[in-house]
Amino acid sequence: MLCDLAHTFPPKVAELLQRDRGLKRNFREESVTDMLMFSLVGLQPLGVTVDFPDEPTTGGDMEWVFAAPRDINGGRYLRIILQAKRAQFANAKRGYWYYQHLDHEKGKQASTLVSHALSSPGGMSTLPVYIFYHPSSALSPRTASLPAVDGVNLVFAHQVAPVVAGGCARKHKTVEAWRASFMRLSDILCWPFVSVPPPTGPAGSIGFQITGGPAATIPFTPSFHPDVVAARLQRRLETAGGKFPLPADLIRRVSAAEGIPAELQRAIEGNVTPQDRKELVRPRVIFTTQISREHPSYLRAVRRG
Repeated sequence: MLCDLAHTFPPKVAELLQRDRGLKRNFREESVTDMLMFSLVGLQPLGVTVDFPDEPTTGGDMEWVFAAPRDINGGRYLRIILQAKRAQFANAKRGYWYYQHLDHEKGKQASTLVSHALSSPGGMSTLPVYIFYHPSSALSPRTASLPAVDGVNLVFAHQVAPVVAGGCARKHKTVEAWRASFMRLSDILCWPFVSVPPPTGPAGSIGFQITGGPAATIPFTPSFHPDVVAARLQRRLETAGGKFPLPADLIRRVSAAEGIPAELQRAIEGNVTPQDRKELVRPRVIFTTQISREHPSYLRAVRRG
């Protein structure tokens, strides 16, 4: 299940990155991103669709789209663009972990990521997020005041961009400096399953056999409706703090959009065209749910986030 992956994948990442300690060449962000994408491929029966661009990408980024194609007005969706960075160890008097390339191109990468997302590229509602990868030696358990440092953690790009603008000091790149702002992979991938009527549209539900009675199946679907994902992320955004709190003018409403674009709809239906793939610029995952705003659990899920 998706939530199982959210809990088991970060320790695997930490173990992998630990193996290159002392090597002259470390595993790059792209290696971990590929691992994550390939781990999601096996979840297709749960409404997870994975696509890779024709041309190899040079960055460690990817995009995730949460989609509800059965909703009214052409469905609803929310796109998240993730930029990956891995932690490196600094062999100083007191060693510490830091993100060496967090201010890549003197912060231009971060500012471009945020401005690109704010422009709703391709007409798609988009949220920019950093995804950090850590080896085992960098991990720390959760404390009363700080979240855990996992093999994988997430931070809103809106927090990163102002800090790295024009380049930043090493002390602003450390894992501990960003730790208070961390989210876990489970914050974005763990959602309960709910029952739905038998789907007539795109994939996104899974059937469980009834035992002790006539042969039949009860369909279930993940409850990651785009509005529910947006509500959870909005709450995280509003409470994001730590050493680098969000500037007030960067706290904006995280919301899903109506009308799933045609190229996304084709991907959900398994009908990606050669032109669609040619225009794909980064690895993409589409998380499809059969829930709509008319579903009995919708309002409860949005409130709970």
